[in-house]
Amino acid sequence: MADHTTGRSMGKRLLFATAAVIALLQAAAFFYTHRYAVPAGTGGDVLTIYTSSSDELLNATIPLFEEKYKIQVVLVKGETVDLLEKIRTGSGDPPADVLLGGVYSELYSYADLFLDYVSVNDKHLIPAYQNATGYTTSYILSGSCLVVNKSLTQGVEIKGYKDLLKPELDGKIIMANPINSSSALAQLTNILLAMGGYEDDGAWAYVDELIGHTGEIASTSSKVYSSVASGKKAVGLSYEAPCAALMRSGADIEIVYPEEGCVYLPATAAIVRGGRQPEYARHFIDFITSKDMQNIYGNLLMNRSVRKDALSGAYLVPLDR
Repeated sequence: MADHTTGRSMGKRLLFATAAVIALLQAAAFFYTHRYAVPAGTGGDVLTIYTSSSDELLNATIPLFEEKYKIQVVLVKGETVDLLEKIRTGSGDPPADVLLGGVYSELYSYADLFLDYVSVNDKHLIPAYQNATGYTTSYILSGSCLVVNKSLTQGVEIKGYKDLLKPELDGKIIMANPINSSSALAQLTNILLAMGGYEDDGAWAYVDELIGHTGEIASTSSKVYSSVASGKKAVGLSYEAPCAALMRSGADIEIVYPEEGCVYLPATAAIVRGGRQPEYARHFIDFITSKDMQNIYGNLLMNRSVRKDALSGAYLVPLDR
């Protein structure tokens, strides 16, 4: 097992520094009959989106947007921190119009890269997730959770973070690296808040102990839940949407919401300053926060909607449980 004794200092620097097909069919009638033209002179017919979002979400979103606005979307995929650096340095090819994915804490230091825009749908969002920064728009909520392989954890009670330190789980846990993964950064934030707070020595001591107890620190968040579902690891520190989708597909896993508490952070989208398609970019922000798309995200893709009036998936527990 690798030596992770620098976990505490690393964490502090980070802290501060087939459903898609159903979705297409269900939403097609609305989007095919509610098209309108974007004003001429917006700079070509391609919208470039830099994104860390899942393929499932992108497959449910991009074809519908292209059909409605008659514009081609080019996707550049990667981890949020890498995409932000491409935007900052101008090294991305093609240059970005929209950043889709990541959390506000990752965008905070890059605020000057983005244009202010408040969606026409902002008033329909849950008040806590409305646009308070001027430039970040929340489009789904992501809750940190534990994903547990039921066969590999028989006889081991897992209700929260403290249970992860049980001897039976030594080396059988997987988490993602918060340097690379926004969901892993959110998980670190959740752990610290749940275990005493960002400045609490006991909370950081727990993080150090957990890292030493972990069998693998993955470079991507997808490896966490896929490794648990395939039986390679017993427990993963993950987020609920992909885990709920795996449960729906019949995987032998369950979601455990840590009894110490869960924090729900919004995934955000922002319009890149100097992009070639600012008008289409604004329409994209409105599109992903529309009620129809939010119903797709919540009811069919197992994400939590940010809208007050949208549906939620059957595998997600109510926030006010």
